[in-house]
Amino acid sequence: MRMRMILQKTTNERVSDSPSDLYAIILAQVVCFINALGGYLIARKAFMKPFEKFVSIVLGSMSLRIMLVGAISWLALTMMNMPQLAYSLSLAIGVFVYLFAEIMYFHVLSDKIKTREKEQNL
Repeated sequence: MRMRMILQKTTNERVSDSPSDLYAIILAQVVCFINALGGYLIARKAFMKPFEKFVSIVLGSMSLRIMLVGAISWLALTMMNMPQLAYSLSLAIGVFVYLFAEIMYFHVLSDKIKTREKEQNL
């Protein structure tokens, strides 16, 4: 018995023309990874600055990067017709995991900066 694929049309497109769930998941994880990589690079660059400057650079970059993730996600969901559930859940999980790792890394760097500043003040 042969099964036929039933084509459903939505605004002159076949449903099979939209990206797959796996593609949406991978794209969301790539966006999260690039966001975290940007945070890492910015933190490394700000490492030699005084503690207050380091914190302001890191927090400022976090807010800018999350706006960029939002804009990229909006483009992916509206222009690229990504499957909304797969992309959104993958993005939420990725942002949570990478943000946790990023915060732990920033904490370690900030402790090193505080130690360095204490040694310089002695």
